[in-house]
Amino acid sequence: MFKPLICTALVLASGIAFAQDPGAERGARHADRQAQVQARFTAADKDGNGRIDRLEAQAVGERMANNFDRMDANKDGSIDQAELAAMRQKMRRGGDRMKSAMSCQRGLFIGMDDNGDGAVTAAELGSKHERWSEDFEIIDANRDAKLTSEEIKAYGRATMKAHRAAREG
Repeated sequence: MFKPLICTALVLASGIAFAQDPGAERGARHADRQAQVQARFTAADKDGNGRIDRLEAQAVGERMANNFDRMDANKDGSIDQAELAAMRQKMRRGGDRMKSAMSCQRGLFIGMDDNGDGAVTAAELGSKHERWSEDFEIIDANRDAKLTSEEIKAYGRATMKAHRAAREG
């Protein structure tokens, strides 16, 4: 008696689970993010003219103030929602490239870790990655003669920061 009842309940429950639309959930999250973006823009636009000028950007915070000129695509001295959307899209594409680069780096690291211990010694590294070989002592932050993925990531972040500073300065 209970076995057919349990089977029926499981079939019905699985049908309900399959009936849920994952796209609807994704759409709801997107709409929620858009509402948050709109609310932040409205809060930043103190004079209500639909644009954020340099003073309003400074009031938002240092990050927006420092990147104001990059966001002001048409160089009219203010940022509208279209310019902000374009900047978010550009950042998203950059993030995708960064994820791809990080994935490639992770694969390189795993391929260099010959003994599978989660670290790469100078011997394992050899000449497989010239820059990491040259900078081994710099990358090896804890001086244990092994490079971990965390040390490689920190080195990559520091290198990118230095490149950015050189470009801007």
